Amino acid sequence: MNTAPHWIKRSALAVVIASAGVTSFPTLAQIEGATLRGKVVSTVDSAVDSAAGKKVMARDTERGYVNETTTREDGSYVFVGLRPGTYQVIVDGDVEEITLRVGQSARLNFDVAASDDNVEVITVSGTRIEAFSGGEIGTNITPEMMMRLPQNNRNFLAFADLAPGVQVNTGADGSVSLRGGAQHQRSVNVFLDGVSQKDYVLQGGVTGQDSSRGNPFPQSAIGEYKVITQNYKAEYDQVGSTAITAVTRSGTNEFEGDFFVDYTDEGFREAEPNETEGKTRSLIRHAGATFAGPIIKDQLHFLASYEKKTIAQPQDVIGGSGIDFVTLPSEYASSIGRFASDFEEDLFFGKIDWMINADQTIEASVKLRDESDVSGFGGANAYEYGVDREVKDHRYHVKYTYTADAWQNEFRVTYEDAAWNPRAFTDEIGMRLETAENQSIINVGGGQDYQEKGQKGWGIQNDFTWLDLEWNGYHVIKAGIKYKDIELRTIQQQPINPQYYYNVEFNGQGEFDVVQPYRVQWGIPASGSVGGAVEAKNRQLGLYIQDDWEVTDRLTMNIGIRWDYEETPSYKNYQTPDELVEALRGWENIENANYNIDDYISTGVEREYFTGAWQPRLGFSYVMDEDRNHMLFGGYGRSYDRNQFDFMQLEMSTGSFTTAEYFFQGDAANPCDDSSTNCVPWDASYLTQSGLDSLIASTEIRGTRYMLPNDLKMPYSDQMSFGVRSVFGDWNTEVSLARVVSKNGFNWLLGNRLPNGEFFQEGTNWGSPWGYGIPGWGSLIIATNDGETRANNLYFKLNRSHKDGWGVNLAYTFTDAEENRVYSEVYAFDYESVGDYGWNKSVGVPDHRVVITGSYDLPWNIALTAKYTWSSERIFQYTLCDDNNQCTFERAEPSKSGYSRFDLALNKDFPTDYLVANSVAWIRFDVQNLFNEDNYGNFYLNPDLETFGQPNSNSASNGGMRQLKLSAGWRF
Repeated sequence: MNTAPHWIKRSALAVVIASAGVTSFPTLAQIEGATLRGKVVSTVDSAVDSAAGKKVMARDTERGYVNETTTREDGSYVFVGLRPGTYQVIVDGDVEEITLRVGQSARLNFDVAASDDNVEVITVSGTRIEAFSGGEIGTNITPEMMMRLPQNNRNFLAFADLAPGVQVNTGADGSVSLRGGAQHQRSVNVFLDGVSQKDYVLQGGVTGQDSSRGNPFPQSAIGEYKVITQNYKAEYDQVGSTAITAVTRSGTNEFEGDFFVDYTDEGFREAEPNETEGKTRSLIRHAGATFAGPIIKDQLHFLASYEKKTIAQPQDVIGGSGIDFVTLPSEYASSIGRFASDFEEDLFFGKIDWMINADQTIEASVKLRDESDVSGFGGANAYEYGVDREVKDHRYHVKYTYTADAWQNEFRVTYEDAAWNPRAFTDEIGMRLETAENQSIINVGGGQDYQEKGQKGWGIQNDFTWLDLEWNGYHVIKAGIKYKDIELRTIQQQPINPQYYYNVEFNGQGEFDVVQPYRVQWGIPASGSVGGAVEAKNRQLGLYIQDDWEVTDRLTMNIGIRWDYEETPSYKNYQTPDELVEALRGWENIENANYNIDDYISTGVEREYFTGAWQPRLGFSYVMDEDRNHMLFGGYGRSYDRNQFDFMQLEMSTGSFTTAEYFFQGDAANPCDDSSTNCVPWDASYLTQSGLDSLIASTEIRGTRYMLPNDLKMPYSDQMSFGVRSVFGDWNTEVSLARVVSKNGFNWLLGNRLPNGEFFQEGTNWGSPWGYGIPGWGSLIIATNDGETRANNLYFKLNRSHKDGWGVNLAYTFTDAEENRVYSEVYAFDYESVGDYGWNKSVGVPDHRVVITGSYDLPWNIALTAKYTWSSERIFQYTLCDDNNQCTFERAEPSKSGYSRFDLALNKDFPTDYLVANSVAWIRFDVQNLFNEDNYGNFYLNPDLETFGQPNSNSASNGGMRQLKLSAGWRF
């Protein structure tokens, strides 16, 4: 087994042992913590002097936990890593209260003055929430916002679009994904209590979120979170676009309980554009309970939260492009229509906080997520042709913190077990019905899907902070290490059920008869293997150091650097099969190709692990005025992400599982070459597995092969920003310019070439050489890291926190984004290189996007909140071909592709002493899309038709039509 270089192992072990051993205080998380700083000055003798050596305490008002420090020589003090919440800050017995948010920095100054009787008194001379986060651009989502604002699925990530530059996209199946700027959702990362939730195998960005309608975490257990659009500090890893850092709730000194139920169905919504014959059954039912409180007051607390989510959502089976050319018999016509896609999720989070003494705390938590989802049908796929997708995401986390006067340390141990397992819903042969022109009509019977993909393993991480280093100002220096040992696994056997292709016009045009198939495909595993299965060890090491340097009272510099390293021995030690190498060496077609096949052939020694992931993170903030109302900020940072294992495993899995294909004689519309080895007379026995087995003499795998380059690169992004933050009374504003350039995006290219080494036939620019694969094998697919995006942004934020009965938030984003390949497409088979696609406007990224929220307290304990989302037209890609079938990719902005949605919520509290004194019963009404905007998500993009650019009325709206959701609950 390949191991990490000895110097890396020794260094990692030394840092872990050293930093774990020097533990002496209760700091809370690094990434999710808040900072409190200020100054105590003395004016006792009518002169302003520093008050050095004063004891300052910060007491968590809900849990009773206390942090202590002493003032420096100039009277300044700092607390780092405070858990977000409300604190009493105590100096010489004087108590002031302040609320801290995740990732925020607050300034609280005190004056020591003389009273008339010459007794020293303490007065507060200034309180200011400031953002000493350099060039970081982000938005805090508070508990009040999550509780008040309209929502339809209790997914806490749904509020992320309150940050400029972030899109929350809801798929047609109800799945929720985040997109930052012009990059793919896989570039996102979420940190929960300081622990990365990254999906290493799939493209969801967060484990469990790849094509899932489930929630990643119980919203009732989320305390608050921050959405960081770009320019994060050095603590953040494996993220290329948006980073989200969330803090879970903790139990307090008061026993609390919270129950809720949400409900909506087809009776509470308007019909979709395609529901011309009545609405299809639909249902969303969400219920949960949360309990929290003290086990030992001021010392030991617990929290437990459980949610269950049930969905029945319509999916449209409309048939393929050939359905208008035939008349379906009743046995198949019954498969056309709207059908409910059923989903269930169980979600649990439990947590214990223990303050052992004034120096030490321990926190332990567990998250259990399990879901089942019947989906995958719709379009040309009948209901029974769908899949049953199971998701599991179990995570365990223990952290130990220790505090001393001038430093703090936090040590964590984590374990994760996540899996995504879609299986064909029906276990029988699949029938793909087509016209004589091979236009799809409908697919019935058993589907193709069988996958098991996931990650499992443990990790340790340690963060150490020096609090009080003085040199040309004051420095708060953080250094950290993270090591993970993960097993990545995939099984992909497709098609799991044999797929038979039928020409239903076998007996003449327009006549529907299912006579015999003209083609069959089925999966074959290699002898002695679990076909399509790959298990790979993955080891990760990350190091960082961050200096938050308070140069002056006005200028703060944030200087950091991190380095990440990753080992996947299955990639480095992979050996290209000798027989494949021999075939490639003798393949004359690629002698003049635009790639060197030797760059892809591995004997197990050519590949090296990437060691160049150095990531500088630089930022500054400068207060421009005496009243500290205006601040300049800016920054630059590089951030490396990772290549998805689901891409990399194809090099190995396609060597152990392939698709066999045979053609049958007898169909005049689909004749096959009698001299071909896979063209045989039709026999009814071929409808059985034993009949198919008789067609092949062995299970030697010689099909399409995927090959990775020996110098596989890691994706990264460079982020730059500059802006101004200001305070005008109760209003906070932020204006910033930002640029993000991402490189090394992963793509698969077609390695096939014509006999002369060209990709296209002479004089053409279209028509990939699919029939010219590796002799005796199949097509060659090669990987490249040439994907790039560029985005120039203007961000504007306006905020008035809810105060005196009302509040407003506004986020505006202008984006000028380009890409050299559609961000969501990994397979680039149309040209011989990614560069041939050219730079175009980014698909799916509007030029303008506005999100506005508002809250207002009505009489009789009624809270009114609203959210309005608007965006300009989106970009779509289509293919434009001339009379000679020469084609190019073009971009279109359909006039009705903009987005407009107004959501409204009304909440009424009913204080009661029933069962529990001072408890509150409540009811709530959420109206989604109040003005019933169509918000089309699908458009006709065939330029030869009159309908080009018009909405496809056969598809559901983007985000749904007007819908009412009823909620009720009780809390105490």
